[in-house]
Amino acid sequence: MRIGEKGNIPELFIESARRSKNRPAFQFFDRSWKEIKYDELLATTTSISSHLIRQGIRKGDKVSIISENRPEWCMSYLAISFSDATAVPIDFQLGSQEIRNLLHHSDSKMVFHSARTEEQVRRACDELLEIHSVHIELINFDSPFFDEIKNISDLRVLPVVSKDDVASIIYTSGTTGLPKGVELTHNNFCSDGDAILKTNVVTPDDKVIAILPLHHTYPFTCTFLIPLLLGITIVFPPSLKGPDLVAAIHDKGVTVLVGVPQLLELMRNGIFHSIDSLPRPLANVLFGLLKFCGMIRRHWGINTGKLLFRSVHKALGNQFRFFVSGGAKLNPEIMKDLEALGFSVVEGYGLTETSPVVTLNPLRKRKPGSAGIPLPGVEMRVVDPDTHKELRTEEEGEISIKGPMVMKGYYKNAEATKEAIQDGWFFSGDLGFMDREGSLFITGRLKEVIVLSSGKNIYPEEVEREYQKIPLIKEICVFGAEGDASDTLRAVIVPDFDYAKKAQIGNIGEALKWEINNVSLHLPPHRRIRGHTILNQPLPRTPLGKLRRFMVEDIVRGEGETLKIERKDDERLVRDEVGRKIVDCIKPLLKEKIPVRYEDNLELDLGLDSLARIELVVSLEKAFSAKLPETFAAEVQTVGELVEKMKKYGISQIEIAEEVTSRTDILMAEPPPEDRRKVGLHHGIMDRIIIILGLFVLKALMKILFRVKASGIENLPDKGPYIIAPNHTSYLDGFVVVVVQPSRNFKELYSLGFQKYFTGKFKTYFARLAHIIPVDPETYLSKALKLSAYVLKNGKSLLIFPEGGRSYDGELMEFKKGIGILAQELNVPVVPVYIKGTFESLPRGRLWPKFNKIQILFGKPFYPSELDISKKPDSMDKYQFFARQLMERVKRLRDQSGL
Repeated sequence: MRIGEKGNIPELFIESARRSKNRPAFQFFDRSWKEIKYDELLATTTSISSHLIRQGIRKGDKVSIISENRPEWCMSYLAISFSDATAVPIDFQLGSQEIRNLLHHSDSKMVFHSARTEEQVRRACDELLEIHSVHIELINFDSPFFDEIKNISDLRVLPVVSKDDVASIIYTSGTTGLPKGVELTHNNFCSDGDAILKTNVVTPDDKVIAILPLHHTYPFTCTFLIPLLLGITIVFPPSLKGPDLVAAIHDKGVTVLVGVPQLLELMRNGIFHSIDSLPRPLANVLFGLLKFCGMIRRHWGINTGKLLFRSVHKALGNQFRFFVSGGAKLNPEIMKDLEALGFSVVEGYGLTETSPVVTLNPLRKRKPGSAGIPLPGVEMRVVDPDTHKELRTEEEGEISIKGPMVMKGYYKNAEATKEAIQDGWFFSGDLGFMDREGSLFITGRLKEVIVLSSGKNIYPEEVEREYQKIPLIKEICVFGAEGDASDTLRAVIVPDFDYAKKAQIGNIGEALKWEINNVSLHLPPHRRIRGHTILNQPLPRTPLGKLRRFMVEDIVRGEGETLKIERKDDERLVRDEVGRKIVDCIKPLLKEKIPVRYEDNLELDLGLDSLARIELVVSLEKAFSAKLPETFAAEVQTVGELVEKMKKYGISQIEIAEEVTSRTDILMAEPPPEDRRKVGLHHGIMDRIIIILGLFVLKALMKILFRVKASGIENLPDKGPYIIAPNHTSYLDGFVVVVVQPSRNFKELYSLGFQKYFTGKFKTYFARLAHIIPVDPETYLSKALKLSAYVLKNGKSLLIFPEGGRSYDGELMEFKKGIGILAQELNVPVVPVYIKGTFESLPRGRLWPKFNKIQILFGKPFYPSELDISKKPDSMDKYQFFARQLMERVKRLRDQSGL
């Protein structure tokens, strides 16, 4: 069928409705599933249009629609078109002030709205009347009046609509600032629809589901206009919740889902999570099969995934054909994974200004990472952004477009129109290139490219994609730093709190730092994040999921509305006995006296670090006379979760605790017998023989292969307890500290090691022989402190890496305050140590060492009594101040000549 011949929406819809009169146009849920057939829709549209004409709506008048997706939205749009008026679809989630501004700018004379949007619409119109003396008529979809005008019998003669008349003014949600009103004619829409139909991607036998907001041109064209002009049934799901969406697709026989990358990623992640939760051997087998299916499909086009993963397809139904992705760039890996599962994904590209689709991947030849090939009738060039000179194949530049789908212009903005459209070419502001097969690849936005002071161009989406691989990151926005740090990248990160709970991550900030460092290892220096801000709220996005980067940067500067949170006493906590007790336990730990809210994140909103969480657990044990699990501090993220967790445990399920009142008491408490045995303070004769032989071999190898040289060994105290505190850049560091000391010292020296590396019978035995105390400080920080104190109280010495992990670039990182707690509470000296050469020999990410020379320098002991507390900043506690001073001593060792 050709829909571009007539060139206007009313005539095409009348033709479609008569051809498909007995077919459902809409299926929707209103307490039960209901439907509206095409002949009913045509009659209703004619009635509403007659009402508009009777009310004085004429050619070119503006009528707004402010409502969630529903059949009435579509009815009102068609009626506006039948009246030869111009529809102004407005985002129903906007506030009254934004709605008022758009109504005023568009010169709207009437507004269709729903009960859901009534309050903000009325407020906007009242303000408009008060400020500008403009009266706007309102029509509520959910009112008896609307039922009346749907069925009026006094029909009026409909005007003749020209293809060049403006059908819609679409206000772009904008990723870069103020919205502009895009004027799209009937011919713009119809020509674009005709071009899409020529690709044979959909047929009249398809069924689509409307989940994206219709006020945006992408879902408007793909899930409303084209389906209606083809006689396709449109399904409105009961809600956008996963189960409702899947059930609607399955039960109503939906064949095509038009979505955005975020939705497809959620679906992929949900399926992968289900596989990952299976017993490990089975999960590994399934992931292996997935890779096999992907390879077979990419190379030979055989869809084995649909057969092997038929249980996944069963949820949507065998009739389901494919996903469409648009609105933003789709991560190629998401497409590959879904296609390996047996689904098909069609990605396209377009803009509001181009009605919107201009490229589409052919259904039979999809290319991951590509936005497809230009539609019939679309001319496309990649040009130099400055000169507009056309570039060669595979050269990157600005994408420019010409064709009948390009907008008429920006409403009331001739200057912006002149800048965007020159010689019939629309300059998109998007960057990309065309490959030799004519496929388009989008690389970024011209205005979003980060130009570092070094002259390097960075595309933030590419960097974000690398760091998005971290499971702890839910959302990320990368931008260029300002001022002295203008050659570096920063990021705003929204953590995945559900993942943090599952992984029992108590200190999200610390965990993120290490994960970011791990990713940075594999990136060029100019593409590494050098600093980040953690946000406890979703990042601002357009309705189709694009990041509004200018708003994110406002948040970082403290100017964004996202950070303005009204704080007051939370009634949910005040009225609840458990809640009141918990608030009483939290308040003494806060650095700033602020009201505690139910939804507050313990770390991000209230500033409780891992050590403060331990104190909170101690306080809770005392307040509730209960003994809480060791992992309790890592199991909760918010105050609300804390309340529910305490209620869930119930006093009857928890052992009565001995009263613990201070941080000193925590350190002095005796570890359980099982943990004491793991420390291995005592060895048998055979153990001692193995240790002596092992030390001999280790010392010989390290001195021969790495020519290890030590200075300042005399600074070690004659006997313990004391703490050795080196910098940490390599797995070799612990061995180096051991081999440069006399063998007799090893008997008295212990160190902490990550539990995950010492799990299993043999590894546990090795840890005892090597004097390694296996513990996970993140989840079991309290245990780590207790075991460290236990070793020191028994007169032994302790090797601690105060940075908490290996540096990814060889530079010193901030020392954690745990070492300050141990030193000051137990009054033991700390020996600062600097190790040189291990980073060059075996840095993070390298599997096999280079045999470089290694040097180690021991400084003079730092006694707690030497700390000048009068110099401590007000913002820092005494333990962190001790750690900071210790770090300065290690820096001085680094700066000494020869190292």
